[in-house]
Amino acid sequence: MSGNASLPFLESIRQQVAQIPAGSHTEDGLLRTGIDFFSAARIFVTFKVKLAEHFPEAMPDETFDFLVDLMVHEWLSRRIGAQRPAELGLSRSASLSPRIQHALALGLIALEMDPAADDLRIVTLTRSARARLNVFFDYMASYISAL
Repeated sequence: MSGNASLPFLESIRQQVAQIPAGSHTEDGLLRTGIDFFSAARIFVTFKVKLAEHFPEAMPDETFDFLVDLMVHEWLSRRIGAQRPAELGLSRSASLSPRIQHALALGLIALEMDPAADDLRIVTLTRSARARLNVFFDYMASYISAL
């Protein structure tokens, strides 16, 4: 890869960041963007309501964050052409963390031994979790863009 070439997903991110409207400063020095406080509150409340609808299981924020991390890992891996984009490799000790164990207990992820290395584990989203995350993100994206 030449020095000026960039990966397609990096270029996509750059283009999306370039489209973010510039903010202006208010009298008290705060940065004001295109979303006012009321709209931000509506987005937050809608996020919490839709999260509860799509994931009614009692789930700590850290567990949901991990599911999002897995989804983003999968998207980015697909963008760069990884052979097994849905798989995330972890050490055995990392796979014992509470957020991973909680997601596993809820049936939202699958955890398997890596056949190439005994001390590694492969984590993947279940089909159900992936579908629920896709629907959730699609709804939130359309809701926010409608504001």
